[in-house]
Amino acid sequence: MAPLTPHWTQPSHPDVQEVVKASETEFLTKSFSKVSLPPFAVFAKMSFPPCDLADEPTYATVQCGKDKHLNLNSDLLYINHSVQGDPWKREIDRCYF
Repeated sequence: MAPLTPHWTQPSHPDVQEVVKASETEFLTKSFSKVSLPPFAVFAKMSFPPCDLADEPTYATVQCGKDKHLNLNSDLLYINHSVQGDPWKREIDRCYF
């Protein structure tokens, strides 16, 4: 599986993050925060669009409910995330459709 090719305008969130591409063929793209935030602060709002519902989960989707996933369709894709209790994970509490 090849890395996702961005189809959105880049940079999508230049005020809060810097995206550094290390390779076009490997999963080495990194995101660096430009802001320092307290715990539970909002880094960026998820809105529809650019987000949209995904037909199925992939490495590039975010789970937002039981059996619901969304495509971020922005540079937020590159922020650190984990399904293992990582305190820096990207997490969506609620999805409203």
